[in-house]
Amino acid sequence: MKKSMSFHAFTLAGMLFIPTLASSHSAHDPIKDIQEYNRDVRQRQSDFQTATNPEEQLKNLQFQVETIERKLLVLRNLMASDYPHIKEKMSKYKYDYMESVDDTIVQLKNTLEQAEVLLD
Repeated sequence: MKKSMSFHAFTLAGMLFIPTLASSHSAHDPIKDIQEYNRDVRQRQSDFQTATNPEEQLKNLQFQVETIERKLLVLRNLMASDYPHIKEKMSKYKYDYMESVDDTIVQLKNTLEQAEVLLD
């Protein structure tokens, strides 16, 4: 299990640091994606508390990590497309990237604390 978590952490780190070209699509709203990812993670974190067995908890945690990874990719692409205009007042989306990144870190911390429950 520790190998799997290490693999996910390594994969996430690789995806965050590999440069990619950010493209925007007029019909696609990345902010709505981020909001959906936030809802999904919060719901799964709530569901974790009522999970009845370790297998269900593990699947829940895997979903959370995958969702947080997707959210971080969207955030990274938004920041890359807006660079160097990171602050909300300068963003073409009028979105506070730093607040969202901070929220993502809190979500990841909660997810990792839940993973510790399985390892204990």
